[in-house]
Amino acid sequence: MAINASAGSAAQTFQISGNTLKSGLAFGQASDYIGTNSGQNLRAEFRNDGSASALASEELDFINGRHYSVFLAGEGQAARIRAFEDNMDAPASGQAKVRFVHLSDAAPRNVDIRRGNGENLIANLEHDKASDYVTVAPGVLQVQVFATGQNTSLGNFDLSAFAPDKIYTVYVAGSNADNISIQQVRHN
Repeated sequence: MAINASAGSAAQTFQISGNTLKSGLAFGQASDYIGTNSGQNLRAEFRNDGSASALASEELDFINGRHYSVFLAGEGQAARIRAFEDNMDAPASGQAKVRFVHLSDAAPRNVDIRRGNGENLIANLEHDKASDYVTVAPGVLQVQVFATGQNTSLGNFDLSAFAPDKIYTVYVAGSNADNISIQQVRHN
């Protein structure tokens, strides 16, 4: 799955080893899972649609039969690719399973993700890292993002209704204080 998490980017083309797998990915959009070769040191690239040069590239390792989310994050010279293996094991019956990924260059290096009532969902999430998966009840989830251990919220966000028995990634994006956002991707 290719995901454009670069708030200021143009629509993107995603390539692996020179093969175009998806084009037209605007900010916040994700492809479906895409079949590709497994192996080590596979060159992944995001390019502005129509461009012959990469905005960001990275050598990635893919294990046969596994699922991955490959993100374009950052802008300009800070553009980068981050890939995370997806856990496709079913969530607890009637619940949703979600992990959080911190890709914002504007947010502090480490953040806490809290429910609207102040309860920590994820504590001390490092920049460019993914949390473990947590189980959440179906429905709309209100979250706030804080610098780790602080009490001033960087923003309040309502996430679309989580469906029972589905798996999600929620990511923090944004390269400046005015465009910090949270986006969600459904995996199944």
